Amino acid sequence: MNMKRSAAYGEFRPPNLTPPPVSTPGGQSSKRERILSSGLRLFAYEQYQAVTMDRVAEAAGVAKGTLYLYFQSKEDLYLEILSDGLETISRTYYSTVDPDSPVADRLRHAVHLTLDFYDKRRDLLRLMASEEPRMAQARNRLIQGWRDRGVRFFNNLVDEGMVAGVFRGGDSRLATYAIMGAMRSVMLYYESRRPTEEITAELCEFVIQALDTGPMGNGRKPKA
Repeated sequence: MNMKRSAAYGEFRPPNLTPPPVSTPGGQSSKRERILSSGLRLFAYEQYQAVTMDRVAEAAGVAKGTLYLYFQSKEDLYLEILSDGLETISRTYYSTVDPDSPVADRLRHAVHLTLDFYDKRRDLLRLMASEEPRMAQARNRLIQGWRDRGVRFFNNLVDEGMVAGVFRGGDSRLATYAIMGAMRSVMLYYESRRPTEEITAELCEFVIQALDTGPMGNGRKPKA
């Protein structure tokens, strides 16, 4: 994890500002997936107005007519790229978590998954951190909706832990914003050559220890 500020590209950018080569995707991915992947790579590294549907079609290895079967306009494609990327993390969590596992384990899994997801999808993080005045209203509404959804998700986990006596009592919403702020800071500010897995594990333990009811907490015992 090695994110740095770059005024030239919006709020935050990874240190390497050279876009990866845009090659024609192959393999077994669907046409829609190829279009989304190619569009993300282009939008993440270039100005919005420089990206055309012709270029996306060429990068995805599909005809321009095929592209319009999936997306009616460049605006639709741009917003769907953001929406699909954000939806993917939700699908990944629910497909990999044991709903019957202890709440602390589910919280740890959520923090780990979030950091690992964005570390492996720098293009998406780059796009989310950029600004696009032409799409400001629709883009901000989309991202704010997902941010609110994330707050509710983590707040529910913290509330569950507090009710069960696993986490110390207090302001669950404050704890939620502290957790989300810590994740954001690590993703966007923290510079280290340490392995991502090691950083993520350490942050997870910081979070759990801060909420724990043990000697550093308020002494409450988990309910039987």
